[in-house]
Amino acid sequence: MTRVIRLQSDSNAHDRPWRVAVEQGYFADEGLKVEYHEDNPKGVAGRVEDFSERWKESQMQQGALEVYPVCEWGAIERVQQLGNAKIIGLDTTVRTGAIMVRADSPIQSVADLRNVPIAVTWHAGTFYAAIEVLEAAGVPFNEIKLVHANDRLEALLSGKTEAAALMEPLVSRAREAGARQIADLRWRGGIVASEAIDDETADKIMRALNRAVAWLAENEERSREQLLRDVSPESRATGMLPDSRKRSTGCWSAAC
Repeated sequence: MTRVIRLQSDSNAHDRPWRVAVEQGYFADEGLKVEYHEDNPKGVAGRVEDFSERWKESQMQQGALEVYPVCEWGAIERVQQLGNAKIIGLDTTVRTGAIMVRADSPIQSVADLRNVPIAVTWHAGTFYAAIEVLEAAGVPFNEIKLVHANDRLEALLSGKTEAAALMEPLVSRAREAGARQIADLRWRGGIVASEAIDDETADKIMRALNRAVAWLAENEERSREQLLRDVSPESRATGMLPDSRKRSTGCWSAAC
């Protein structure tokens, strides 16, 4: 009997294996019918500060969702605080992003961000990754000033904050608006599942994802197509994201 799994995406840039596993029938081969939902219906307005009120977290609490990927630390926090869920594994791509500032900003290094407001999505990947990068640069935790913004790019470009921690496609959009990169960000993802997902079903999900990873490794054009979908036509013409010219946009191994 086919089991229906309702899945809420984390981001287009990071969820390539999930989409391919649906497209190539890898979930179906495991007896799973995955209903893939790319974004929350409220868009930017739904990216509120309290993660318990965000779309995918609230949907799982209501029993309307079985699985969603999120950042690794966010997965731990959500399972501990919200309950009715568990972590079934690391996600199959490593997330990447950047701390960006406006072109005319006096900020030149990560150390310059001491006590400087940085726009993030509260208790999500950019939140944790920004803390890690600033602490590594010697900025004490009590001098790291992160602020939640539903629209981090708008907060940066409008001057509401001096900096923003972004992931794609926002990094590329920020570059197109003239913003400068101050630091790379890198973090891992975790897969949160409802308590109703048993070990056998979790194994099926992971097998399908691993097949998708292997397929993408041999079909780079499909990965590039998805990564470039949300950037301008001018950026698409180069065949890669602007920041990809000097650094990797991801990793195909959960062990990275």
